[in-house]
Amino acid sequence: MSDPFGGGFDPRLFQNVPLFREFAKVLAWTGGPVNWDLATDTALSLTAPPDALPSTAPATDDDDFRQAVGAAELWLSAVTTLPPVDGPARALTTAEWTRAAASSAGLGVYVEPVARGMSAALAKGLGAELGATLPGGHMAQMMNAMGAMLYGVQAGMVAGRLAGQLLAAYDLGVPTLDPRTVAIVGDGAARFAAEYGFDPTELGYWLALREAAHRRLFAGVGWLRPHVADLIGRFAAEAEFDPAAMLEGMGGMGFDPSDADSLRDALAAADTFHIEPTTAQRATLRRLQAVVAFVDGWSDTVVTAAADGKFPALARITEAVRRRRAEKGPGERAFEQLLGLDLKPADVRVGPAFCAAVVAARGHEGLDRAWSDPAMLPSAEELAEPSRWLLRLAAAELEADLGPLPGDQP
Repeated sequence: MSDPFGGGFDPRLFQNVPLFREFAKVLAWTGGPVNWDLATDTALSLTAPPDALPSTAPATDDDDFRQAVGAAELWLSAVTTLPPVDGPARALTTAEWTRAAASSAGLGVYVEPVARGMSAALAKGLGAELGATLPGGHMAQMMNAMGAMLYGVQAGMVAGRLAGQLLAAYDLGVPTLDPRTVAIVGDGAARFAAEYGFDPTELGYWLALREAAHRRLFAGVGWLRPHVADLIGRFAAEAEFDPAAMLEGMGGMGFDPSDADSLRDALAAADTFHIEPTTAQRATLRRLQAVVAFVDGWSDTVVTAAADGKFPALARITEAVRRRRAEKGPGERAFEQLLGLDLKPADVRVGPAFCAAVVAARGHEGLDRAWSDPAMLPSAEELAEPSRWLLRLAAAELEADLGPLPGDQP
C-alpha cells in the first residue's frame, strides 16, 4: 500500500487519535512565526473564563466616544501642526480588543520579529537532535510550527493580561491595534475614574485627547511605526537564543493524556520565559526607549496644552495617569518578558521634561520639527540635555536656509 503523504510527516496522521488531535492542529499551523489562532484562544480564556461574563463592556458607547474624539481633534489642532487622521473611534469590549490585538497586525508588529529569531534558533538547536525522527525532510515545518505554538501561547497570555488593565488602545505608548483606530477598552476607564473620584465623562474626553494625539503620530507620521518596528527587528536580530532554556521556561509540555483539551490548558499555565538582552541589544534598546520616551513626552505636552482650561481635574488626571504609566501592570511585565525588552525608559519624566524645555524655547511648532525626519528624533543624550537638540535643530535650519555651498557635490 502506498504512503498517501509521500513518506513525509503530516500532522493529519493524528487527527483520529484524541490524545493528539489538538496537537496535530497546532503543528498544522503555517500562518507565520506566531500561531495567532492559539494566541487568540489563550487570550480569550484569560479575559473571559467560564465562570465570568463573555466580555467586559465599556461604560460608554461608540457614539459618545466618537463625539469626544471629534472635540479632541479640534482642541489638538490649536496646539500642534501635525494634522488630524481619519479613522475609527470605538468603545471596545475586552473581547473585541483581544481579537484585534492578538493578530499579526496588532501585537504581531512587536512580537513577530522576535518570534522569527526564536524559530530559527529552535530549528538550529533542536533540528539535529530531532531531525532523524521525522521522515521526508519536514524538520523545518515541524520546528516552525513548534516556534509558532510557543510564541502563540505567550502572545495570548500578554494580550489576555493587557486586556484587563488597558484604559485605551494606545495605553502602552505604541499602537496595539491598527494605528488609525482609537478606542477605549472594556471598563478600565470606568474603574480608574471610580478609584480616583474622577468624572467619567471628563476622563473619557481626556482619553480621547490622548488617543487622537497618538494617532496623529503613528498613523500620520508615515515613517514612525516602521521606524519602531525596524528597531524591534534589529533588537531581535541581535539576540542570542537558547532553545533548551526556552522550552524549560515554557514549563514543559505535560498534559493529561485522557483530555486532549488539556494541552492548551497546560500551555496557558506556563510561565513566560525571559530573554536576557545582549550588549548589542542594549544599545538598540536605548534608541528604542528614547523614541518611546519622546512619543510619551510629546503626547503629554500637547494633550495638556489642548486640555488647558477645559477640565477641572486636569492636573489630578495627568498625575494619576503618569503614576500609572510609571508602574508596570501584569500585561506590561508579560510583554517585556516576551520581547526581552522594556519599552519604557528608566525615568518616565525625561520625555515630558525635554518637550517642556523645547516648547519654552521654540514653541509647539519647534517641537513638531522632530517629526520631520527620523534623523531629527532626539537621542537619549539629547533627551537628558535638551539644549543639545535645540542646537542641532538650529544648525539644521541654518543649513536649510543657506542651501548647498559652492563646491558641494550634488
